[in-house]
Amino acid sequence: MAGKSELGAQRMELERIIEERQRLLGPDHPDLAHDLRDLGRLSHELGEMMDAQVQLQRALAMHTEAFGPEHPETATDINHLGLVLHDLGDLDGACAAFERALSIDETALGRDHPHVARDANNLAGVLKDLGDCYSARKALDWALSIYMARLGPDHPTTQSVARNRAGLD
Repeated sequence: MAGKSELGAQRMELERIIEERQRLLGPDHPDLAHDLRDLGRLSHELGEMMDAQVQLQRALAMHTEAFGPEHPETATDINHLGLVLHDLGDLDGACAAFERALSIDETALGRDHPHVARDANNLAGVLKDLGDCYSARKALDWALSIYMARLGPDHPTTQSVARNRAGLD
């Protein structure tokens, strides 16, 4: 994981890139949405939750406008917003976000896509924090089955989800 100074430098560079693109493309051009999502993710890593929310909501609005509300790009934005809400302690909001992202990705990409596993894993974390260990286990079993099939047992993501699942036994 990158240190705060490295993340801060990445953030400054990304802000410069966004400013330049906004000058060239306009403030609401859909090509900015990925950069705004990245800026939101960096803000989240830096602990700047309100800024993360603002950037991710802006990315979500742009992706929704460009692709529609049922597109995997919107699901990814919603998933990242769920992570921020979870860290802010808004477990109900995070749960709703992860359920929405999961629904979009499952419909658009199929039950066995890695994005579905990502969403199920994140949902499981919130369900655990809400005290619903049964549903958390089900979500983690689903995520783990996808990662095992797609990435194999030795992949770091598979191993991380396996540890999450083992923590519920």
